[in-house]
Amino acid sequence: MAKELSELSLGGYKELYDMGVNYRWEYPDFYTENTPFVLWANRYEDTVFRVVDSAKLFARGYLGPNATVDGSVYVLNQTDPRSVANSLAPSDLCATYDDNSGGENATIWAGTYLPPIVDRINSLLEGLQFNSSDVVLFPYLCGFETQITGRRSPWCDTFTETEILQYEYAQDIRYWYGSGLGAQAQVDKYLMLPFLTELVQVFVNGPNASYTDANSTTAFHPNTLIATFTNDGQINQLAAAIGVFDDQPPLPATEIPAKRTFRASNFVPMRGTIRFERLNCGARGLFMRIKLDDQVYPVPYCQQGPGRSCPLRQYQSIVANKSTVFGDFETACGIANTSVVPVGQDHTTFLTDLSLPWEYILRP
Repeated sequence: MAKELSELSLGGYKELYDMGVNYRWEYPDFYTENTPFVLWANRYEDTVFRVVDSAKLFARGYLGPNATVDGSVYVLNQTDPRSVANSLAPSDLCATYDDNSGGENATIWAGTYLPPIVDRINSLLEGLQFNSSDVVLFPYLCGFETQITGRRSPWCDTFTETEILQYEYAQDIRYWYGSGLGAQAQVDKYLMLPFLTELVQVFVNGPNASYTDANSTTAFHPNTLIATFTNDGQINQLAAAIGVFDDQPPLPATEIPAKRTFRASNFVPMRGTIRFERLNCGARGLFMRIKLDDQVYPVPYCQQGPGRSCPLRQYQSIVANKSTVFGDFETACGIANTSVVPVGQDHTTFLTDLSLPWEYILRP
């Protein structure tokens, strides 16, 4: 099972394929049969292909039988020095980035909720005793074994419903303080801003815009559906940047708050998604609506549009203000004057330039 934990499982295979089909059904006018379709994926590691496989499977579901002809997955090498701020995992080149998995807050919460669970489980056993390091893995095994086998894992019955919610909150703390808005390394919450800035600009330019690759004269027309695939850490970093959790108070380390907007399980489950929808409302203008795994999450101080959306230009200004606070990517990450990227070029362009030397193409 250890090998399967790092690869795309059969359950994951089905989820990604079904996701492609569902997006095709949900947005039926976004794609014309037998036309090119481009996706992007984070390379992640040389020997672990689940992110790239996820993109390929989504393409097969979305495009159907012609996916291998019409689909192109552009795989971004996030460790190439030239990809500074121009990949789907910019944190991999940021020396000041530090995901501490929740740090002291995670330790405090684990010391609060786990000991009673350990005592309860051990009271049911004879000749075998577990410690907190063992027991905290039980829900983890529940999710992975269920996903791998397609059957509810027996590990799922080791925790009560209340204990599962306590474990869920442990994951919230892990992501909030590990690589999100509560991270000790403040750079963590800004790392996906170059990507977000470029994505919003593409939305502002509109679906009819065309772009020219830096190294050619070939015009590129992005698909109406822009699909990118990366890891849970980067999804959490993006969630920190988009504004929907800006009014979330810091998560306490000793109790579960009665109300909280931030629940990691809502956007980084086995197949987590953050979706941006450009709403063209005619005379009312253009708006941006954000969904986390299909649920609308409004930006707290910008939700006056249809469906609690934000005027697109206003949302662009919100992202720009965050970028101003972040400043220069290379300086913030402590790599100024050491990169092969020219000064002022540390921003995302891969969504509009298909000629970048740190990406390669795979067919679905």
